[in-house]
Amino acid sequence: MANLIVVGAGMGGLVAAIAGAEAGMRVTLLEKGPKVGGACAYSGGQVWVPANHVAAREGLEDNQGAAFDYVQAAAHRDTASLVPEMARRWLGAAAEAAEWLESQGAITWDIIPDYPDYYYPSLPGGRPTGRYLTARFDGRRLGADLERLHVSPHFPVGISYPEMFAWGGMSSKTEWDWSLLEARRAEHALSFGTGIAGSLFKAALDRGVAVLTQTRVVELLTEEGRVTGVRCEGPLGEMIFDGSVILATGSHDWSEEYAARFTGIPPADGGSVTPPTVEGDAITLLAPLGGVAQALPPWAAPVLPGYKLAEPAFPGDTGYRACWEHGLPHCFFVNVRGERFCDDAFHPPIVRGVLQPGADGKPANLPFFMIWDEQHHRKYGLGRVMPGGEYPAGLVTSAASLEELGSKLGIDGAALARTGARFSEHARRGEDPEHQRGNNLSGQRFRGDRNHKPHPNIGTVDEAPFFGMRMRLLNTGIAAGGVQADADARPMRADGSVIEGVYLAGEASSRAAAGVGYNSGYSLSRAMAFGYVAARHAAGVTQ
Repeated sequence: MANLIVVGAGMGGLVAAIAGAEAGMRVTLLEKGPKVGGACAYSGGQVWVPANHVAAREGLEDNQGAAFDYVQAAAHRDTASLVPEMARRWLGAAAEAAEWLESQGAITWDIIPDYPDYYYPSLPGGRPTGRYLTARFDGRRLGADLERLHVSPHFPVGISYPEMFAWGGMSSKTEWDWSLLEARRAEHALSFGTGIAGSLFKAALDRGVAVLTQTRVVELLTEEGRVTGVRCEGPLGEMIFDGSVILATGSHDWSEEYAARFTGIPPADGGSVTPPTVEGDAITLLAPLGGVAQALPPWAAPVLPGYKLAEPAFPGDTGYRACWEHGLPHCFFVNVRGERFCDDAFHPPIVRGVLQPGADGKPANLPFFMIWDEQHHRKYGLGRVMPGGEYPAGLVTSAASLEELGSKLGIDGAALARTGARFSEHARRGEDPEHQRGNNLSGQRFRGDRNHKPHPNIGTVDEAPFFGMRMRLLNTGIAAGGVQADADARPMRADGSVIEGVYLAGEASSRAAAGVGYNSGYSLSRAMAFGYVAARHAAGVTQ
């Protein structure tokens, strides 16, 4: 029986472990952190799979050709960043892997209903619904191993997407059924990314995969240029495992070196919503073997606006939180000049707007700030702060006027007051002629308040007191830089040759399959697809 060593227990690693075990390999899964699930478990659990079997089952029309057209169109700013062969392999393998995993009993997929592609209907090939898969899982099935699973601090694990949408959206907390959420949590009902990770973790254990946590791979072992195993360090000291290797170590969020190299976001303005083990290990491990790291422009990384709490909320908490409330009515973003600069309800234009270079070559709109009023405070709260509640100490600044608030935050107060008056004048009609806030259907559905009229993302900012805080751009475990790989998930050298005996899955590899384009769910989809491809190739299964 051939050996397979999978490094990293996120989406790509778990799928690879399952596929390798089903192909008859002896699989060892090594995770350097104390818990399993990686960035997947912390995520919203959106897996973008065009032409998937669940949608077909529900009578929703789709096809791979339309999906490819959409992926190409989404990368329109830099089509050279997208490799068509990789894109087609990803899309086909994602649909195949999703159906295969369900047929093996590894997961039960749900469609996220009425959730459009990011750029539907403006880009060709987009669909209004059917491409987003997610999963729920009964955590009690893991028994004692439930303690080894990450649970997301960023999403309301326990409830489903249909329930959340019916209650108004991600941050419309006044309409949520909190008693139901607490009951689900007491029953260890897992949803969002935690539900996917829990399902796959259980499937890996059921197939005899040895899952070793707190075990860090420090070297790839080679013979005549071919990878033959790994050397790692764990609770029992140094260990060596022989076999084919799949690196599913994720992005580079927590590496200061790689963050500076690939994103250029200053530490005071950055951070990450992933577990702190996501440090770009594949880049480090493959560099001595000639693995080539490729990077996209910093603005192409799908980072989120967020903040950092002064005190952690649970053991191992980094304190970083995505700010979903920025897409809700009664708020907007400004720079230090008190000016708005983008559609501030949807994160892709926010990233581009913040990182747009100024005359000095530095990001023109850093630092940036979220501004809101008492209406927002009363209706939405912030993170775990309930509507009308008290904000965490030291996080939020308040004032009786926008001009005073600007002065306290180091913003041009007079300009901020003018910006607020102009914004509110148009907001009364649910409009934003300056930046088209809330023009994206996906942003309306997921980030807005469907109970607010006339627009789910737009409301006046004119009721004292006023509030503001300095924002950060938080990485989400989706890499700006990764190691170049071929369509069989094998890492490549600068001369185009492949490094034999080792594979890449997920954000450990460069994003050549999608290029600079991005749509929510691309990342988990790619991880699933190439984890599946890599394990089957290592096992000698014909693709």
